[in-house]
Amino acid sequence: MTQPTLIAPTPATEEGLKVLIAEDDADSRQGLELAVRLLGHSCAVACDGLEAWEMHQADRADVVLADWSMPKLDGIGLCQRIRSIDSSAAYTHFVFVTGISDKAHFIEAMHAGADDYLTKPVDLDNLRARLEVARRAVTIQRQGDAKHSALRRKSDRDFRAARTDPLTAMSNRLELTENLEVLASRVDRYGHPYSAALCDIDSFKAYNDCFGHLAGDDVLRRVAHTIHAGLRRGDGFYRFGGEEFLAILPEQSLAESAAGMNRVRHEVEELRIIHAPQASMPFVTISVGIAELNPDSTGGIEDWLRRADTALYLAKALGRNRVATEEGGAEATLPRLR
Repeated sequence: MTQPTLIAPTPATEEGLKVLIAEDDADSRQGLELAVRLLGHSCAVACDGLEAWEMHQADRADVVLADWSMPKLDGIGLCQRIRSIDSSAAYTHFVFVTGISDKAHFIEAMHAGADDYLTKPVDLDNLRARLEVARRAVTIQRQGDAKHSALRRKSDRDFRAARTDPLTAMSNRLELTENLEVLASRVDRYGHPYSAALCDIDSFKAYNDCFGHLAGDDVLRRVAHTIHAGLRRGDGFYRFGGEEFLAILPEQSLAESAAGMNRVRHEVEELRIIHAPQASMPFVTISVGIAELNPDSTGGIEDWLRRADTALYLAKALGRNRVATEEGGAEATLPRLR
């Protein structure tokens, strides 16, 4: 190699490169490794193109310095393989370091995907300049990746925040609207039945008037989490508005849904939250109305939710703290806690 008058290593404030050397000649390999390390970069070495390819797959290099003629896999083949797995998020700079200096080989190298071409003997100042260009590009890429990741995380947080009720941390009406569109297509395409269970906290206004809105907010959170915890993993749960919550129950008949929601209703009652004196029950309870959506249903999603609301009114009319279905049936309440 040609010796420069002064070799300046990569400044400590700048991040070094991960360089992979693919060179079958031992003297050339050793000289390149020494130069790369002296310039402040980490270095791995391979004795042929196939070994370099395996090493790169295990631990991607920022820069590959490769000879042209190597056993098992030559430089052109190595470059083409690396380019086949490169992406905008993980690009490797490929530099040929070879004794072949004619124009035809240079053009072939560029067509194969190489970024640069150095001829032997390698001038260290030229190598340093090539690695500096590669370092700048890698730095920009890393900064872009970090910025993209931060923006993606922020976008994900904003997406979830827009679809989450801030008081109860449950899904809100926006998410419900989006999910109902998907649900309707599944009913039409696959014939899957769904039950909608509309839950309402009984005499909630009386509770707020007696204990205040801060206490009322706490009740909303506790009741929401209790209902949600009582549902199956695949069930949907949303704050529908005010003191109303909606559970979407896939693959459940009216009878199965009524039995499941009656257990949930009992769990809410077992919270033993003292109700307002003017309420008709000693503890905070919920009433639930259930309607089914299946391929034979008419009227669509809006009619389905309207039928669940009608069933909820029936549960209220029958004395609250109970589950009613659109068919007019009502689950008997369990003994109230005293």
